[in-house]
Amino acid sequence: MNHSLVKILVKAKELNKWVPARFLEKYDIQKVNLLKLEDADLILIKRSKSEGLLLKLTLKGYHYFNK
Repeated sequence: MNHSLVKILVKAKELNKWVPARFLEKYDIQKVNLLKLEDADLILIKRSKSEGLLLKLTLKGYHYFNK
C-alpha cells in the first residue's frame, strides 16, 4: 500500500476519525483490495449517504501498519 495512504490512515486512527475514500483517490486507493483488508480485520469500511465510503483502521490494522 502507498506509504502516504498508510500515514493518513494511521493518523486518522490516532484521532479516532473516519476517512472518506474519495479523498484517498490521489494515493491510489483504487489499487488496494479493501475487502481483503476488511476480511483480515485490518480496516473497517462504512457507507454513508452524505460522505460515501468511509475507512478506518482497526486496532489490529493500526499495529500492523504502524511498524
